[in-house]
Amino acid sequence: MTDDVEIPPTGNRRRSLTTTSTDSSDSSCTLDSVTVDNDPDRFYCIDLTGAVDQWDETTARPADIIDLTNDAEINDGDYLTDGSFQRLLERWTLEVEPEIPAPPQRHATHELCHDGIIYREGQSVELQDGTFLRITTTLEEDASGAKYLLGRRLIRTTAHKGTYIPKRQDELIWIANETADVALDDVKRFVRIHFTNNCYLDQDWGQIPGALLCRLKEIPEADNDVSVEYLSFDEADEGYRIEPAALRQAWRGHTEPFGSALAPAPAPAPAAPAPRNPVIILDPPPVVIDLDAEDLKPEAQENRQYTFGDGFCGGGGVSCGARQAGLQVKWAFDKWLPAITTYGLNFETAECEQSDVFSFLTNGYEFLKVDVSHGSPPCQTFSAAHTIACETDDANSACIFSCADLIRRCRPRVHTMEETSGLFERHRDTFYRIIQDFVEVGYSVHWKVLNCMDYGVPQSRRRLIILASGPGETLPQIPGPTHGLPGSGLHPYTTINQVIEGIPRGASDHDVIKAEERMMRWGPRAQYDANQQARTITTGGGDNNYHPSGRRGFTNREFACLQTFPLEYRFGRHEVRKQIGNAVPPMLAKALFGAVVESLKRTDERESSWGCLFSAS
Repeated sequence: MTDDVEIPPTGNRRRSLTTTSTDSSDSSCTLDSVTVDNDPDRFYCIDLTGAVDQWDETTARPADIIDLTNDAEINDGDYLTDGSFQRLLERWTLEVEPEIPAPPQRHATHELCHDGIIYREGQSVELQDGTFLRITTTLEEDASGAKYLLGRRLIRTTAHKGTYIPKRQDELIWIANETADVALDDVKRFVRIHFTNNCYLDQDWGQIPGALLCRLKEIPEADNDVSVEYLSFDEADEGYRIEPAALRQAWRGHTEPFGSALAPAPAPAPAAPAPRNPVIILDPPPVVIDLDAEDLKPEAQENRQYTFGDGFCGGGGVSCGARQAGLQVKWAFDKWLPAITTYGLNFETAECEQSDVFSFLTNGYEFLKVDVSHGSPPCQTFSAAHTIACETDDANSACIFSCADLIRRCRPRVHTMEETSGLFERHRDTFYRIIQDFVEVGYSVHWKVLNCMDYGVPQSRRRLIILASGPGETLPQIPGPTHGLPGSGLHPYTTINQVIEGIPRGASDHDVIKAEERMMRWGPRAQYDANQQARTITTGGGDNNYHPSGRRGFTNREFACLQTFPLEYRFGRHEVRKQIGNAVPPMLAKALFGAVVESLKRTDERESSWGCLFSAS
């Protein structure tokens, strides 16, 4: 039934508040509308902003108090003034934030005593849930006296759900971002845990019967951003530490600080023309050397470069970015002749072999040994765009596991991989097996899925980056984005127009007429704004990737620029577009290897300042 509560007129206005109920005991109000007498089809929006009702003659008087908890029935003749009605609505729509109690005050203590048992920093305990804790802090609440433990949380490697963690009996892994406190009632017993930075899994030195060992820590920032690292020297326990230089020496032999190669000599400056009447100065002014200058760089750092090897090099996108980041390319291999031809045009001093990975690795260690290596095995099998099986799938799948063999033979200080994001997103078991292979060799690993346009590449291109560091090395961080939206504090995203507008007519691989002829087969397309990013460039150019004018497709040179190849980069005569589509964008590679170079330099500077030896000789 419907009850009408009349509101007396204010001036000449009269309102009725309609409430709907299913029975006589229901007094809940429906505030969907307010009708004006004699005009039931006209609705007025209710102002909830707190504005003063111009018809309310009582606004100057104190506010009416409405008891919302009163269960009194609404009787005929009861009414609300317009002002009271407005305030009633405001109260009903007001969100009341629940009060959050302040966390209890706690203070750190030197030690805790519970049931006659002393807990202090450095002890290790097993918890009731089967996990472990190395105590770093003991806490006590000021008010209640409750006692808690903080520290490194660990689980058994055999209990870790990730198949990328090697499973070894009596070995633990430290989950580094697990920081929840532990109540003393959750403690099961004391245990012995030895933290060590010895990453050689085939050695059991220091293992004591009844003790547990921890060599690894996991830092899961997100599902697609995880690192598994061997402990550092500082994280290991006294008596279970090995100097990083000794680990490095045992793994790869002599390591030259600041790079295994001599930096190329700078081009000589053009000689100034000799004066007609030269003046010979017999007593030149003395040379002054400031021995206190702080900005003098070590001569070794100035004259050396880290060496680089590029596996499955393709047309050279990775090597192009690595060279821009300051690496000296030593060797490369690929079994595809058109790619090798292009590579040779741009890296004349590098040893480039047309070979499969297993044949290439038969070379001697001194040739293969580099400071930094990279491997991008064919990834079409794992791409989201790969929906039909083909005859090369088995071979490509086998190649994906070859990077562990590459590491074992080349023994780089740092190794990187770049693959389609589909390897991580759609073939997780295969991906985890790759990570496990790296960890078992003794390498710390960080993986992350990122978008190339966040690094200055003018196209949306999601890629999986894997970065691994060998024994004795610090794991470099995958660099953060350099480009972003306005207001991000980063460079603005690079657009199509920015990279193609500067291509001069007559540039190599820039055949506009041929691009127009290709478009004629399909007919003209709709124009679009060039101040945006292109779609992902593939071996065929990519879906709906055409010139912003709509009258032609992109030329091969434009595709190369969209992949951030420099204008002077040369390509062979065959399969150019396929080479470009397969390439790692040099701009992304430059950002990645720039971070690698800086990390290696920091390591070498630190160890040089400590007087550490890079080899035992």
